[in-house]
Amino acid sequence: MSHPSTFQVYNASAGSGKTFTLVKEYLKIILNSPDQRLYQQILAITFTNKAAAEMKDRILETLQRFAMMDEEDEEDGMLPILLSETGLSKDLIKIRAKERLQDILKNYASFHIKTIDSFTNKLIKSFAFELGLTADFEVELDTDSILKEAVDVVLSKIGIDKELTRLLVSFSKEKTLEDKSWDISKDLFNISKLILNENHSQELDKLVVKSLKSFSELSIRLRKEQRIYQAGIKEIGQKALDLISEHGIDHKDFQRSQLPKFFIKMTQKLEDKDFNLESSTSRNVEQRNFYGKNKPERVTSAIDNISDQLVNLYGDVFSVYEKFKLNELILKNLVPLAVIKTINQALEEIKTNNNIRLNAEFNQLISDHLINEPAAFIYEKLGERFKHFFIDEMQDTSMLQWQNLIPLIDNALSAEAASLMLVGDAKQAIYRWRGGRAEQFISLSSDHNDYRSN
Repeated sequence: MSHPSTFQVYNASAGSGKTFTLVKEYLKIILNSPDQRLYQQILAITFTNKAAAEMKDRILETLQRFAMMDEEDEEDGMLPILLSETGLSKDLIKIRAKERLQDILKNYASFHIKTIDSFTNKLIKSFAFELGLTADFEVELDTDSILKEAVDVVLSKIGIDKELTRLLVSFSKEKTLEDKSWDISKDLFNISKLILNENHSQELDKLVVKSLKSFSELSIRLRKEQRIYQAGIKEIGQKALDLISEHGIDHKDFQRSQLPKFFIKMTQKLEDKDFNLESSTSRNVEQRNFYGKNKPERVTSAIDNISDQLVNLYGDVFSVYEKFKLNELILKNLVPLAVIKTINQALEEIKTNNNIRLNAEFNQLISDHLINEPAAFIYEKLGERFKHFFIDEMQDTSMLQWQNLIPLIDNALSAEAASLMLVGDAKQAIYRWRGGRAEQFISLSSDHNDYRSN
């Protein structure tokens, strides 16, 4: 009798017994089937080595208890649930537990409970030829040391590459003028981390095709715009002050002279300003609260007559200032971004010369090269065919990691008697910095996803 495929999402909040549930569902699969090697068709993926080891230990310990239990033994918490949910007898569970335990121990390499990174590494090794990798390449886990080496290679080109030298020397001078250390190696190292960050891969692909010269031209254009914005804000500030003066209004007629002080500040050096739309000045402008109580009608009437113009001028200042601040942020990071292509080239040379690949780049490699491969071919290269999947800590799985698993999962669930169980808790997402997407788990937990019909 055939059984339909199943898809479960388990929202594992703190203290909910997540590991117990994972172990129970795993045992249900291997004990329900007469096939004592069905465990070889199960892939359980966790996020850390500790979690993988804990799940393995709990499964083996539970199988051992079941295999050794006597009639008089007190039933533990797992057994009554399995008896109820599987419909198996206690004697049959004991027999099958002993068989499964012995077979797993004899074929431990086929006991597939591993981290997402170790499974990704296995995929990479299986497809080394298709990915253009040597069969004997080594995996480097210490990405920081390799990135620092790449930055050192770039810095060693100062005095050799004219355009690069001009950019880096200019950047160093700017840091010195800001009373910061002239040493730019830390800035370049920090920006180099973007190369291996899945969150920014698409944006970086657009950057690496740009030349150093194009960044220099952009810098010149942005600095020209900054001078225009500075002059524009100064002009707006002076226009407001002239308007107040033309209507014979003293600055003290305004509440705490607040608004005139703001416009005076606009006529001064722009870099020294830090505008805040949430300030009391902004709130008073929004509410048109320009003057205090007990002001003469002559004063209040004069201010009311120009209030619309003052509000518009105040808004004009912020409109221009937003553009100024955006340019300022771009300029501060422009040089590091400009040399990211050079850093990436140095990184590729280091990897080639040392026959290494970085663990952090494997997800992108798989996505770029294997996403269109048929699942049957991937299974053939892996040497295994999985029918049941458990994915733990789903909220920390990156978009690329999940996309790379979809062909295998989709292929399995399209057949009968397959299953997928996702476990996670969006509130406990902690790996967004390395591409974790809690939104994926939330969407898969909804009633609208690709697998709900299974």
